[in-house]
Formats: sequence, C-alpha cells, structure tokens
Amino acid sequence: MFFTNVGVAQNQAITEPQMFYRHRTQFGGNINSSGLGGINFKFGWHRTGLKKNMLDIEFARTRHPKETRIYGQAESPSRYTYGRINMLFNLRKGLGQTIAITERPYKNALSLNFNYTIGLVTAILKPSYLDVFYRNSDGIGGYVLSEQFDPNNPQHTQNNIIGNSPFFTGANNTSFEFGGYGKASLSVEWGEFTEEFHTLEAGFVLDVYPTQLELMAYQPKTTLMLNLYLCYTYGWNK
Repeated sequence: MFFTNVGVAQNQAITEPQMFYRHRTQFGGNINSSGLGGINFKFGWHRTGLKKNMLDIEFARTRHPKETRIYGQAESPSRYTYGRINMLFNLRKGLGQTIAITERPYKNALSLNFNYTIGLVTAILKPSYLDVFYRNSDGIGGYVLSEQFDPNNPQHTQNNIIGNSPFFTGANNTSFEFGGYGKASLSVEWGEFTEEFHTLEAGFVLDVYPTQLELMAYQPKTTLMLNLYLCYTYGWNK
C-alpha cells in the first residue's frame, strides 16, 4: 500500500488551475553525427494551445566526413587533421514551430513534440594552420614555422608536420559564406513543474550553400551538409 501511494503521489493528474504561459525560453547543447556539436538558444511564443512559434539560434562546429586526426612528427606528438583547408563553424538563425503531439497530463510525465525550423546559416571558415618543420641548409637541425596548410607546398607532407598551430593563428584570414538551412525533429519534454522543463530532441539539419565550400584538400568542394543531431535543453515558461 505504501508503494502504491508513493506512485500515485509522483504521477498525480494536473487538475489544479494552470496559468497560461505566453512565452518560453530554452538553452542547451547538442552533438551531431560529424562527431562534434554546439550550443542552442530558443525563444517561443504561443500561436495556439498546441502550437508555438519558435526563434532558433544555434552555433555549431561541423566536421567534413573525411577529416581524420593523426599524430605529427615530434618526440611528444600532437594530433592534427591532415589535408584540412578550413575548419567549419555554422551560425544558424531560423524561425519554426513546436507542435504538441501529446501533452503532459501528469506531473513528471512526458510530452511528445514535432519541431521544424527554416532560416539562414552563416558558414564561418577558419583556415587551418600547422607547425611545419624545415631543415637547415647545412642539414644540421632545423626550425618550425606556422603556416596555412597548402596541398601544393612540397614541405606540407606528413613527414614534416609537427601538429596544429595555436587555434587563433590565422584567425584574421577567416572568411564567411551565407546560405539556408532546414531542421526537423521529435522531442520529449518533462518536468515536475509547469514553469520549468527539460527537453531531449533528436532530428536532422540540412545546410545549403550557393557557393562551394573548400574544407578538405583532395576532396570535392561541397554545397550541402547533412547531419543528424541530439540536443538537450533546459527551459522555462512565462
């Protein structure tokens, strides 16, 4: 009997009058199928009882499928990505909707939502800089230079590369490309109180660029980037 009462207490129907919340705010992080991830912000407002309009802003690192980390040539080698021309970061800004499929009739119960977003994406292309070893002209010893990777440079081979240069090296040569994106997902939402909630969201995002992005040497340039993602957010209603 004791356990039965506890179970009922934890899953009581939400029968008391509920305040109608007009807005919601969410912050979270995600991982994607390229092996990396990013951070996410959402702001929503009710359109109907079951539909919410959503402003969705996301900053994510996306890896080319052919990026592979290897060890450089040094006594204490560091790992780097051979052949990478640019690191790709995506800044996505879009509008969409969250549509309730099921609601939470009990405290600590789950609700299921369908989400979609379309909008603009900015590709931030940070050039890849590497520490490259050069031997002295007399053949004794040598020195290391930080250089932007160039597949046409005969020194830029795996036998001469020590590893990555510091991250912000060459940041002044960062370039930007602009395109569009679409995102669709299913999410589960739970929480003990109606004011605060957690969500776990799974879906896909497609980035489309009118200009071809050069990410890897020896690979075709790309205009499409498709990734699966998993996102956790914490939010509150007002």
